[in-house]
Amino acid sequence: MFEKLREKLILRKIHEYHKIEGWLSDNEALGLYHIAHKLPRNAVVVEIGSWKGKSTYCISKGLKSGKIYAIDPFNADAGLDVGSQKEYTDNKGVEDLLVNFNNTMKRFGVHKKIVVKKGYSTQFHKDFNRIDFLFIDGDHSIEGCKTDFDLYSPKIVSGGFIAFHDFYEKRDELGPTHVIKKFILKSTNFKFFRQYDTLWIAKRQ
Repeated sequence: MFEKLREKLILRKIHEYHKIEGWLSDNEALGLYHIAHKLPRNAVVVEIGSWKGKSTYCISKGLKSGKIYAIDPFNADAGLDVGSQKEYTDNKGVEDLLVNFNNTMKRFGVHKKIVVKKGYSTQFHKDFNRIDFLFIDGDHSIEGCKTDFDLYSPKIVSGGFIAFHDFYEKRDELGPTHVIKKFILKSTNFKFFRQYDTLWIAKRQ
């Protein structure tokens, strides 16, 4: 009863996420907020795949202190995930994606928590020594998702979190599902924390 009431209050707090285009359920939005809210002061959050800022906004609302580094080429490129390319292209819109992202974050008052890294994840991994929360939601191909995991997960601090969007138990052809099953669940470095619809979260030991 109390938990349901708390979730309703949080959803009310982040209700403007509904105004941002993207793919995120209410439960997944709650999950991102919850994890961000657990982070320590001066937290470092790395989000791979920001699109128009729907998930970025939810994380920023939960983050008490620190920065979100939003990594995205902002060009509607799905990378090696050719199956999703048409959907990205069709939903790009006429406004430049980076302009759209920045305007949205400013409009909802969270832009000061965000540092944009325009480009591909392979370009920025050396910029981070430590990560408190890594959210992988970029290239959903097996190769693309595994590359993001390999480059960034070693930087997650003990007690930190890693999350993947679009985990589907029976779809092993998807990068998030493949990496979670083949690497994270078989690793002693991570322990399953919680799942919110297709948002799958583990904690660094």
